Amino acid sequence: MTKTQQRFFNLLKQQIVDFDETFHKQFMIQRISQIPDNQLKYLLENINLDKDKISKKGYITYAKFIHYCDKMLDNLTISLMTPKLNIIDKLLQKRDQLIRAIDENVSTLEEKNRLINDIKDKKLMFKVDNKNILNKIDYFLIDKFGYYNFFDETRNYHIKDELQGYLKEYINNSMMLSNSTVKQIGYK
Repeated sequence: MTKTQQRFFNLLKQQIVDFDETFHKQFMIQRISQIPDNQLKYLLENINLDKDKISKKGYITYAKFIHYCDKMLDNLTISLMTPKLNIIDKLLQKRDQLIRAIDENVSTLEEKNRLINDIKDKKLMFKVDNKNILNKIDYFLIDKFGYYNFFDETRNYHIKDELQGYLKEYINNSMMLSNSTVKQIGYK
């Protein structure tokens, strides 16, 4: 946690009426450390205004903190995800190309499964301009979706929605990693 995040945590810890160090501290620290320092003032404002009417006016409860913090984290994730939504469309185009290529090169189901395993293990790569067409994000999304499901040409129902959910998970994971690479200060 940064110094600003630590100060924010201490401020909230004193104001939350139902704060229990044993149960709440770790969850609060985890969430606060994911929010950039410049956004903490907006989180505090949302908690104090309580537009969603989570608890009695004038009181800050743990539930109110969690509600507004998770809401802010979701908004941050969505704002990071929006420019990357074309990744899903490109991946679906790559999927069509890969399915066609696999179908043209195999005659049995065993061969198809072997090719899919080779793609999964990165033994087989489809290259354009001597570069693999699947990138790190593609592999993550395909892995989450399931390689056999992804390369099943009959599986088209809600595929885009599921992949968007996995993209959100990928962005959350990368957000947590990028926040953990910031200079950390020990907190007990």
